Amino acid sequence: MKHKTSIGEIRKISAQNLKKAREIIAELRIYEIWKALDSTCNLVGSVRDALLVSHLDIDFHTYSNDFSIAKSFQAIAKICENPNIKEAVYRNLLDAKDCCLEWHLTYEDEEKRLWTIDIIHIKNESPYAGMIERVTEKIGAVLTEELRDIILRIKWESSENNEKIPGIAIYQAVLEAEVKTYDSFKEWRKNNPESEISLWEPK
Repeated sequence: MKHKTSIGEIRKISAQNLKKAREIIAELRIYEIWKALDSTCNLVGSVRDALLVSHLDIDFHTYSNDFSIAKSFQAIAKICENPNIKEAVYRNLLDAKDCCLEWHLTYEDEEKRLWTIDIIHIKNESPYAGMIERVTEKIGAVLTEELRDIILRIKWESSENNEKIPGIAIYQAVLEAEVKTYDSFKEWRKNNPESEISLWEPK
């Protein structure tokens, strides 16, 4: 019979991964590098709200007073001087509704685990500028320990089933639809297909 991971074990894994995420951010000097380029770098998503557990992702949204593709490359080149960055993928979405540049970096830690570091460089006039920061803050404001445990459990069980699910879908199901288990989340998801960019926010 397969061992069911206890919530205590899941909390411990989450805490360890959050600690490592903060160490990676400091090691790569992400805030300092963007600040030196007259840019603001905001941590968003699961690390900011302490909801990281099994998918090793660190997410940033950045903004520049004098936006340019060259500036974006300059920042990423500086970050990639760290030998633990093994890959950098670039997407130009300036002509899309996102109005941004996407960077997806792969960092290898001392245990050979691969972390994804997503840095989205957004033009100030983008309709999505500041939106994810606002959503992240709202989620953090309404979280209780019980809700956090439910979210971590659903994230953990989805990863055990090799599913890569956007965290925002889980947050919406738990915080809005009061979903409490992975099985009920799967049912909820059937009736709530994901859009390319989620516009959901906690009330």
